[in-house]
Amino acid sequence: MNKLSTMLANIFSAEKLRKSSQDRVISLFVLGACLRFLSKIPLPCIDYSLLPASNRPCFLALGILPLVQASLLVQVFNSIKPKTDEDDFDKYQKIQKQIKVVSTCIAILVSIGQVRALTPVMFSYTLMSKFILGVTLVLGGLVLVWISEWVSESFSISGSVVVLTFTSVIDDVIRLVLEASNLDIKPRLILGLYVLAVAAFTTFISKSTVEFPILSSKQSYSEQSKPSLLPFAINPGAVMGLVSAESLLRILQSGLTQLTFLTLSPTLLSIFISLLRFVLIITFSYYCSKLQVDSDKVSKELITMNMTILSKSPGQETQNYLEDELKRTYLSAGLMLALLVGASDILDTYYPTIGLKSNLSSLLILFGTMLDLEDRLFDLGLKKS
Repeated sequence: MNKLSTMLANIFSAEKLRKSSQDRVISLFVLGACLRFLSKIPLPCIDYSLLPASNRPCFLALGILPLVQASLLVQVFNSIKPKTDEDDFDKYQKIQKQIKVVSTCIAILVSIGQVRALTPVMFSYTLMSKFILGVTLVLGGLVLVWISEWVSESFSISGSVVVLTFTSVIDDVIRLVLEASNLDIKPRLILGLYVLAVAAFTTFISKSTVEFPILSSKQSYSEQSKPSLLPFAINPGAVMGLVSAESLLRILQSGLTQLTFLTLSPTLLSIFISLLRFVLIITFSYYCSKLQVDSDKVSKELITMNMTILSKSPGQETQNYLEDELKRTYLSAGLMLALLVGASDILDTYYPTIGLKSNLSSLLILFGTMLDLEDRLFDLGLKKS
């Protein structure tokens, strides 16, 4: 009788979990449809007949980059300032407020540049028209910030990646498929192999973990006790480091073109940009990953539970050990990502018509989002039951 009751409880629990997961999936795709609708809303005061169909900014033209860049800046600022004894919740709330303020400031600055760039295609050049256009751009950016935060809290996945997927990645992938249909057999084959390589890389870097053996103080007295494993993803920042690096480089390149006194040859400029991209990808990947994992909090929890990491040296603090090991892990993941970007640059030199370099971010985000959905939304917990 007890076995029957347990079996029925497991069945109903699994059924409830399945229904909950299905509802979350449906909600996520409804949100995606809303984002697709918002991405088609035109901006005010713009004469779209003067713009090509492939380059027409919309209400969400700022994208999610203000939030990504703000998160990085706040993370860097909080990592270099002296640590305080603030409560974890208060510290989290304070950081979130800082991110919102910095996101708004970045959105305003980026919108000013967008307004200047769109001035030639505006119906009128009055100050009021520019103000309305700028406010609309900022509002669209803040809407994406709010949606991203809601997705992160409601679905336990990266809201920034989800927003990027539905607002720009889908368009990029559709454009890539249409362009591939017009290629010859050899470039099409190379593109297919490249897409498979990116999928394999994304799977590896998303599924791989670094594990630390941990043992409680009570277990340490028993020779038969086996240590548990404390896993960390090797790249919790996903592809946001690459997205941040590319957005910063675009701003830098546009600024360099305005400096007429610089007479760098195209070859030297290309080498400089490539080296800078390499460094920025590794740096931003590290901080994007660090933003997702609080090693200080993890070490405090281990101490509270009287757990120790067996692989650390005797007398070494748990927090320092975790920070050092995770730093090496995140920098290694960033290095792998930077090498993939470098390989894409080389292939793009030989096959510029495929557009490998320009579509790499979109492919990484697409495959990463699919894997994230598989892990977090389609895992119905049947194995545990």
